[in-house]
Amino acid sequence: MIQLLCLLAILSLCWVNLSSELNSRLTIVADTTDHYYNTAITRLDQLASELSFNECSYDAEFRLNRAGLESNVFDHFAFLSDKAGYCRSQNNPLTPLFVGNLIQSGPGPIWFGRYQSEQLPFFVFVREFAPKQYLIGVSKLIYLENRLVSYRAKTVQAALSLDIDGRTLLAFNNLEGLPWFNIHRTFQFGHVTVDATYVPDLFQVVRPEWLSYSVPLALLISLSISGLMVYRRSHRGIYLADLDVAFQRKEIYPVFQPIVDASSNQPLGYEVMARWDHPVMGAISPNSFIPLMERFGRLDTLLTELVKQCQGQVPTGCYLSLNLSGEQLTQSFRDPIQFVQSLLSKLQIDANQLMIEITEREALDYENPKLIATLNRLREMGVTLAFDDFGTGHNGIGCLKAFAPDYIKIDKSYVHTLNGDAVQKPVLEAIIQLAKSMNIGIIAEGVETEGQRQFLLSRGVKRQQGYLLGRPGNLQTANAAEDR
Repeated sequence: MIQLLCLLAILSLCWVNLSSELNSRLTIVADTTDHYYNTAITRLDQLASELSFNECSYDAEFRLNRAGLESNVFDHFAFLSDKAGYCRSQNNPLTPLFVGNLIQSGPGPIWFGRYQSEQLPFFVFVREFAPKQYLIGVSKLIYLENRLVSYRAKTVQAALSLDIDGRTLLAFNNLEGLPWFNIHRTFQFGHVTVDATYVPDLFQVVRPEWLSYSVPLALLISLSISGLMVYRRSHRGIYLADLDVAFQRKEIYPVFQPIVDASSNQPLGYEVMARWDHPVMGAISPNSFIPLMERFGRLDTLLTELVKQCQGQVPTGCYLSLNLSGEQLTQSFRDPIQFVQSLLSKLQIDANQLMIEITEREALDYENPKLIATLNRLREMGVTLAFDDFGTGHNGIGCLKAFAPDYIKIDKSYVHTLNGDAVQKPVLEAIIQLAKSMNIGIIAEGVETEGQRQFLLSRGVKRQQGYLLGRPGNLQTANAAEDR
């Protein structure tokens, strides 16, 4: 009886967890769908303001083709008007007959539907901007499905439909019949209505007939599955999909910590750091979400989002310091130099106002020609290079000789040893002497006491960063050291 009660308790907990997780996932799907729909309509509105619907010329076709190449929502564009007829971009598979039928299927000014070509299915948005003037956006249906519904959602036993204002935008069903135990949810988010039926994996494994064999065996299986579910949870309870929603809702934002000349307390630059204020969980530590972003290759996305929010805020005469990993500087799917140039463009600063702090989460490949070429090109552009948290990671003297950074940042763990007679204090002295002998600048992190500041100044380390000199915040609060 005790074992049976334990089993029922475990099954109840699994049910609550699965139900809560399903609600969270469906909220993300609905939010993403609403975001995609609004983005698509906004893009059509923007393109309509740039086009003339009076004639289908080479210039009009060129504009439509270029808009398709630049869009992250649609692959092709076309327009239909009573004056110019049907005008479409190159390789647009859509026929005017389908557009006419779609318009006649119901009231506008917005229509959407599936168009089945010979090779791939496409999804079509039609927007009416004036009487008998329509702009059409076409995207591959497989891309749309991947954008709105994750691959994992299609591999489990589930049925899902997404409706916008009563019209079906997307639907799939891979249920084999309807099992006796399932979870069904229907709710509305903005213009979007989500209807989902899900068969939990747990109850596919623990079938009712198995319970008659042995209650202890069923309990063991339940414990094992529950353990696997906990193991599969992402980093410290944070899911990758939670990050996508956080970016959309601007929950992740930058703060700035000043790097000052400790001899005069004047700010020289500001390091950009990420903070996340979750509406339910509150403040989430970067140690919880940065590793998850690194694991799934989202550090570029994080940096781009932070830079967007920093635009035009860099004070005159100061630089901005951004953290990039060695992997970000050697990725093959995009040009690291172009990525840095895009950051400079968004920040509206010159290259000499940017410092890149190379993090030491992994060992750098000294013989990687792409990394060496990237660092040399950045240095030629005028970008300042620094190794972050020097002395605590994988890289040491060999790294300094190979890449010759402009600065090293001494990790705060060494600076904090100045408060006592710690074993690492001589290591701090050695790092300072090493940097001086190699003509490399030094920035000390974690300066929290006046004694630490004075000791570092006595060793010629003027560039300092820490709570004594300014806490992370907006540029007004981060610049508090200037008023000391």
